[in-house]
Amino acid sequence: MKLCKTYLFSIVLIAVFYGCNNSSGKTSINVSYSSDLFQFHKNVLEYYINQKTDDAKIQGLLSDFQEDGSWSNIDYTNKIRGGWPVKNHLKYVQTLAINYKNETSKYYLDKNLSKKIHKSLNFWLDNDFLSTNWHDQHIGVPELLLPILFLMEEELSQQQLDKSSILLHRAKIKMSGQNKVWLSTNVMLRSLLLRKPDSVAIASKAIQNELQIAKGVGVKLDWSYHEHGAQMQFGNYGLSYLEDMIKCYTFVSNTPFKFEANKIEFLRNIILKGQQWVIWNDTYDVSASGRQLFENEQIKKANRLKACIQSMKMLDKDNVKVYNEALDAKTLAGNKHFWKSDFQVHRRKNFYFSVKMSSERVVGTESVNQENIQGYYMGDGVSLISTHGKEYENIFPFWDWKKLSGTTIIQDKDPLPIIKFSGFKTNSVFVGGVSNGENGIAVMDYNRDGLKAKKSWFMFDDAIVCLGSGISTNANHQVTTSINQSFLKGGVVIGKDGALETSVRRKRGIIPDWVLHDNIGYLFPDGGNASISTQILEGSWNKVAKRYRPVILTEHIFKLWLSHGNQPKNGSYSYILVPNASEEKMMSLYKSNPFKIMNTKVQQSVVMTDEKKAGIVFYKKGTATIKGGVSVDAPCVILLEEQSDHLDFAISDPSQKLTKIGVSIKGNYSIENSNYNNGKTHFVIHLPKGEQAGKTVQLQLKRN
Repeated sequence: MKLCKTYLFSIVLIAVFYGCNNSSGKTSINVSYSSDLFQFHKNVLEYYINQKTDDAKIQGLLSDFQEDGSWSNIDYTNKIRGGWPVKNHLKYVQTLAINYKNETSKYYLDKNLSKKIHKSLNFWLDNDFLSTNWHDQHIGVPELLLPILFLMEEELSQQQLDKSSILLHRAKIKMSGQNKVWLSTNVMLRSLLLRKPDSVAIASKAIQNELQIAKGVGVKLDWSYHEHGAQMQFGNYGLSYLEDMIKCYTFVSNTPFKFEANKIEFLRNIILKGQQWVIWNDTYDVSASGRQLFENEQIKKANRLKACIQSMKMLDKDNVKVYNEALDAKTLAGNKHFWKSDFQVHRRKNFYFSVKMSSERVVGTESVNQENIQGYYMGDGVSLISTHGKEYENIFPFWDWKKLSGTTIIQDKDPLPIIKFSGFKTNSVFVGGVSNGENGIAVMDYNRDGLKAKKSWFMFDDAIVCLGSGISTNANHQVTTSINQSFLKGGVVIGKDGALETSVRRKRGIIPDWVLHDNIGYLFPDGGNASISTQILEGSWNKVAKRYRPVILTEHIFKLWLSHGNQPKNGSYSYILVPNASEEKMMSLYKSNPFKIMNTKVQQSVVMTDEKKAGIVFYKKGTATIKGGVSVDAPCVILLEEQSDHLDFAISDPSQKLTKIGVSIKGNYSIENSNYNNGKTHFVIHLPKGEQAGKTVQLQLKRN
């Protein structure tokens, strides 16, 4: 195909005319863009052409290509709501079109490939395939179709454009959060294709309006992301939001529709203060992934986030250093509590831990499009710990969904209810956490389906102390607290009274001092009725998401849990997670007893034996013996850390309802608006309000 190009420049118009024939032999339309759209169009073309795939993939696609323009490996009658496979047709056409227009591909401007692209495009346009999900018609199909139209525009017939226009106009600017971004992006690119600069400007503004802290769905003040109500959606909608914002920023760069200058800082904060906290060792946190518990999804999401960070290095060149650090996720160490999402992360260079909770404010999880259909308890204190990143990779078909790690659950025989996409919350009110950036405490006064439990996690340096008290239910079933459920890797060792038991397969009703598996130690300072299983289990992805075929798989799974008996009335537990442990380390920790623990229905507290770090959960107003006496006049969570000349004091209100808390602490400290009498310093903490409610307040108490 011989291409001839004529460039006409005027004050208001820059046009490029291609006087060529398309593959059907009909004269193609002229391709021209006005001066205000010219750079935008150039950016879009460059963006997609640079998405070139390996030519070997093109060969694979062509091998399944059929004479009518379809692909033999696609069932075009499928109308499933989630992961609609018929859309693969447009993905294939787009892949062909990209390589067709990329000069480095051996298929560059290949006439035979052009014919197949037109055949496959026409096959879709003539059939207008529909799923039962609105998202596919309004978002998915236009999103995939638009790049094809731009790449092949000089060869398109007017008939192809007219048919395409019908499909593209299903997208309209509406809704909020990432749904609005998806729709607005489709409208913006459609408006470019149709040469409507005013509509481009409106759509660009609509996208930018979502690039701010949201009161509803969208980016929250703590840099978590919500969609479908007050529900954390880091890895589902939130990751797509980040990808699309970076893409749109690139599209309109150096055009009249470019983003405001401060938007790049906002994108940077989404990554550094939000997204990078939930990726570790090239794996995306399961609890941050929303309902998308799919095969290989944690690796895919991690790669997508890393691609976003690489793109930001090009857009935000003054901050390349921090993006390089973010790409090496193990450089991020510390603790962060996302108070808008009932979610806390504690990480060091050699391990990662998170706890996901829910409350009357925050939705714990969702099941949409027959996805996450076993996830009823995914927001009920799920606690995941990782030292190498593979502990939970593709484990979902084999999980016992009533023994999710960290949860306290009634063990009835009923099938799990299938949850909906919104409005699913527990009756828990006192749910939240405190963090000083290095260490933290998460708490959940659990109240759901007739089961109550006061649960807390004290994350101090290289250990996590997990406490539960007041475990009560009238349900005539066993209640268990699951400690961990991961792939079996190597042997399991039980330590008891200085003796070791190895090659453990299955044990019930044991009272261990400690357990060790896969470099993670489990220390039991107060014993407990523990059970261990390392059996081969059967599982199927179909039980997790209906997009998968019901194929039975098998795998060795390590399970460790505590039993509280039938109808417990005041059950309790305490265990300590020790990452990167060994037999020697576990024996030493058990002998040294590194923490002083209190675990009652009114107060849970942990103090390190050197008393440099301490934490207290006050479920009621009262006094703790820590530091000689700490009193509060309302429920709260307090974290204390001794420094050379002061005491670091961090406090929060997990109920997010209080405006102030009165505190008294033994000793003479300097703090604004305080008074000292009877050997104690008394002061009032004024708590954050509104969107800031639940956020940690940090103070330095200087010694007098």
